[in-house]
Parts: sequence; structure tokens; C-alpha cells
Amino acid sequence: MAQAFAGPLCRWYATPDREPLQLRRGVEAWRADLRAAVAEKVGQQLVWDEGADVAFTVELGEAGWMALRLFAFYCERTELELPDTVPPLLEFDAEWRAAADKSFVTSRYGQLLACRVWLPGDFPVTFKAPLPDGDSAEIGSLQVLADQMKWLNQRTFQADAGEVERWLGCAAPAGGDLLTAARRGYAGLAAAIVMAQRHQLPVVVREA
Repeated sequence: MAQAFAGPLCRWYATPDREPLQLRRGVEAWRADLRAAVAEKVGQQLVWDEGADVAFTVELGEAGWMALRLFAFYCERTELELPDTVPPLLEFDAEWRAAADKSFVTSRYGQLLACRVWLPGDFPVTFKAPLPDGDSAEIGSLQVLADQMKWLNQRTFQADAGEVERWLGCAAPAGGDLLTAARRGYAGLAAAIVMAQRHQLPVVVREA
């Protein structure tokens, strides 16, 4: 099961034993280190309110996140046949694995395919960095992710906001229909992006 979250990272990492307020200073110190480590034009944009009272979480279904990325990947490769079902792991797909080894550098959906954390800002690059919990992830731009999701919809689904919202009810079981699961993943991530842009906050996707 995958979840998309929009909100301050201190709320993302909060647990019953560790409240957001206890984590806020650590996240802000992490952000300061990150801003110092990236290009100045990028670092200047990595600003958001860790004290914001926003914690929006949406389920992407068991396979919605995998299906969305695989769907976007194949939509650029018209010479390849779109799989019918969602594989147990994306790495089982040889075409995906080969492109992932090159960090999807030629893809118009590179930030959707490669990242699982997107921070407020509008920058075309992605960068791998440790997260506040010590895990590492590819990090991208919230605005670029929003643009790439919009392009994907325009080139494929051509769905309006009402239809996309209804996709939140789609089933996305492991091994199920790829297109249906991709719609569920798209709807969930799109909802998180809208909330994050409204408040200028990060988006994170986590697979359980």
C-alpha cells in the first residue's frame, strides 16, 4: 500500500510518541543543510512553513503508485506494448529497469518516475539526498511534478477534475488491471499536489 502526503515534514514523521513540535527543529536543521548543499538557485526556493497545521494523506491503493509510474513510462514509448497488469515489482519490467539505471534522464516525466519527495519550488533538476529520518531519496520540485502530471493527463487520460476525483474509488490491487490502478494512483497524487500547492508544502510518497 502506498500513501501520498502533503504537509510539513515534521507532521509526516510524527508518531504517537513523537509530536510534530518535537521534530520541527530537526527538520528545519536538515533543510538548512540541504539548502547549503544544492545550487544556490535551488536552495533559495526550499522554503516552507514547518509549523503549518496541514497533514493531508491519501491512499494510492496497493498498486496505484507503481501503476501510475509504469503507465507514464510506457506512454512515452509508443513502440512498446503497454502491460495489461501491474507487476509485483517495477524492477521485474526490463524496459523500466534499463531506464531507471539512467535515472530517467531523457523522460518528460522524469520527476514523477524517479522521485518520491517533492519540495516547494520550480527547478528542473532532481538530487539524491538523505532525508530527516536518515533514509535517502531522490528529491524533486513540486511545481515540476505538477506540470508533469498535467502533461500526462493531457496526452493520455484527458480527464477533467471531476473525473479524476472519482478515480479515488478505483481498485488498485497487486497484479490487477494496469490502467485502472494507474488512474487510482494519479487521482491520489493529484489530490496531494493540489493541497501542497495551496499551502506551499512538500509532497512525499511512501510505500508500506
